[in-house]
Amino acid sequence: MEAADQPQGTPKFLGFVNYIRRFIPNTAGLSALLTDRLKDHDCFWWGEKQQAAFDQLKIALTSSPVLRISDPNRPYEVVTDASDIAIGAVLLQDFGDGLQPVAYESRKLQGAEKNYTVHDKEMLAIVHAFKTWRCYLTGADVTVRTDHKSLQYLRAQPNLNPRQIRWLDFLESNFHYTITYKRGANNIADALTRPTVHTRNYYWPNMADDVRKYVSSCTICQIMKSSHQRAAGLLQPLDPPERPWQHVTMDYVTGLPADPSGNDAILVVVDRLTKMAHFIACQQTITAEQTAQLFIANVIRLHGLPSAIISDRDPKFTSNFWRHLWDQFGTKLQFSSAYHPQTDGQTERVNQTMEQLIRTTCTDPSTWEKSLPLLEFAYNNATSATTNHSPFFLNYGQDPVVPSTPNID
Repeated sequence: MEAADQPQGTPKFLGFVNYIRRFIPNTAGLSALLTDRLKDHDCFWWGEKQQAAFDQLKIALTSSPVLRISDPNRPYEVVTDASDIAIGAVLLQDFGDGLQPVAYESRKLQGAEKNYTVHDKEMLAIVHAFKTWRCYLTGADVTVRTDHKSLQYLRAQPNLNPRQIRWLDFLESNFHYTITYKRGANNIADALTRPTVHTRNYYWPNMADDVRKYVSSCTICQIMKSSHQRAAGLLQPLDPPERPWQHVTMDYVTGLPADPSGNDAILVVVDRLTKMAHFIACQQTITAEQTAQLFIANVIRLHGLPSAIISDRDPKFTSNFWRHLWDQFGTKLQFSSAYHPQTDGQTERVNQTMEQLIRTTCTDPSTWEKSLPLLEFAYNNATSATTNHSPFFLNYGQDPVVPSTPNID
């Protein structure tokens, strides 16, 4: 969509975004630059900032977290934040597996609201959240978390202006709530109103945008990397293990060019808890006995015996030798559904990532085995979208030492 050439397309796109704004964090902040351009009908300008906002909205539309259905018998938590252009809030509940989002809300500051003090903007975010989610919060126990410290003493403040008195009267007469302070760096609603960048070694202003632009303009990445779409239907996740390498998944990647050693396949083993993986070069004609030797040398030697192994129904994994071996070790074998290997989604996803790494880094396809150790390290050192940590960190409790790059201008 080139909005500079199609000014009528922008209202349609924003209308679609507004229709599903409950499912997207920071809708108001992301769309502010686009809605402001619609006010001037005679001069519609589309620049880099508008394109960046448009790209961020597209990313949000395809990657927003799944919302949970609210439980009226559980207490609610409302996390709010405000910036110079927008206010935002997240409605959360703890369903026994940590706080989960029930709804998002955000909107632009209107007219005189932009001139409010920081205190009033933060309070406005709370009031707006309670008005929006009144159907959820009336009669419920609510904890409000804000990164503006003085709001936790709101009831005790002796001097309130008329606007603050109206807001406080609305809250006190309709809801049972407490306000607590949460530092901004740890405030989930900060993502609704301002960007936060977490890095280990480097930072520069707008780094996340620069990285995103670089990746989106990388020809090799666009050609080699596949598109990932969520499958329809409800997910049925397995119960999480209690310790690293207690449950592992394994599969083969086959059809690779043969290297000088004759290897044309990779055995992929993934820990279900930390997502750490081992990429083991092998031959496609490998037997169950040889697979067991590789597993012992590369997995058991480093991490001990797993309690369960999840795999597809490859003949090697269903052979009598394989079943008897793990029965002697006391390891349970679990198999994905026949004709549907995607049941073992974790290994399938790691396989895709590893194949992309090989395609994008190995200019000579026959040299893939030489790159495999570094590709494994790169995968294990990358932050997982599932855990928000790298597999290396979750497995060892620290980040690895990597080569420094001191000559950065």
